[in-house]
Amino acid sequence: MRSSTYKIWAWVGAIVFFAFAFYAFESHSRHKLNFPATVKNFTADNVTGGTSDYASEKGTATLIVLTASWCPACRAELPILKQFHEEFGPKGLKIVMIDEDDSKKVARKFKKSMGIPWTMLHWNYDALRALGNPGVIPVSFVVDKDDKIQHVDVGTLNELKVRQELKRLLGK
Repeated sequence: MRSSTYKIWAWVGAIVFFAFAFYAFESHSRHKLNFPATVKNFTADNVTGGTSDYASEKGTATLIVLTASWCPACRAELPILKQFHEEFGPKGLKIVMIDEDDSKKVARKFKKSMGIPWTMLHWNYDALRALGNPGVIPVSFVVDKDDKIQHVDVGTLNELKVRQELKRLLGK
């Protein structure tokens, strides 16, 4: 009698596990399907003051990064982003960070405390719609000079793949 109870619970556990795995896979797939082929211009508040738009902030290649001060993965990728900024900035890379904190004040403090040298915009619905409403952070978009999205990383960015794309777009 005891072994049959364990078997039932094992089956229930397996079903729950596979249901969760299927949901996670489908959820991740849906996010990838919603990304647009190109980035349309959007306007957002700069966390240091004023307003800016994507068209005036983009470069020969643009790395758009969705982030927030409270996100551990977002903070973890900052050294890589700073490395990209130093290495590829002189070749035409622009980084546009869209901060998803509730408050511009919090975002401004985050930018200052982390020594972020590139443009940081405060999120709004137009900006998120222009990027396909990912619904997760961090998300990184490598965009070419014609506003075509060449690569998307959901979660912490893939340094090797992003570096490869930037080299391709900006020349070695």
